[in-house]
Amino acid sequence: MKLAKNNGNDSAPGLLGKSVEVTGDILFASRLQVEGRVTGKLISDSGTLIIEDTGRVHAQVEVGVCVIRGTLEGNVNAKSRIEIHKTSRVSGDLTTPVLLIEEGAVFNGTIGMNQETRSRMPEDIPVKESEERIRVKGA
Repeated sequence: MKLAKNNGNDSAPGLLGKSVEVTGDILFASRLQVEGRVTGKLISDSGTLIIEDTGRVHAQVEVGVCVIRGTLEGNVNAKSRIEIHKTSRVSGDLTTPVLLIEEGAVFNGTIGMNQETRSRMPEDIPVKESEERIRVKGA
């Protein structure tokens, strides 16, 4: 099953309420708020996906911005940003240029930063012999 929202009004948000369960692909334009359950794929070129506290998503996600307050199982590719709030439980691999994880959030998976972010990182700056680099494992 494919759901598509394309009525020409990009500012109108979509809402999947607490009692709604969807299985299949969901394509949306601007904003989708999930309070219920979704299994499948969530896709938007530049839109924002918001998974609320009651939201349970088991899907592959490709969006502009992903805000997670509920439960997400699956891989996320966000072009702009991913936010994982303290009430969330996330299991999957994340790819994004900007990542926010609040203290108290549960995350299991890997994080990949896009090339845009890598170019801003000071990795190419030479280290003086008297300086040491600190590497954090498991953070």
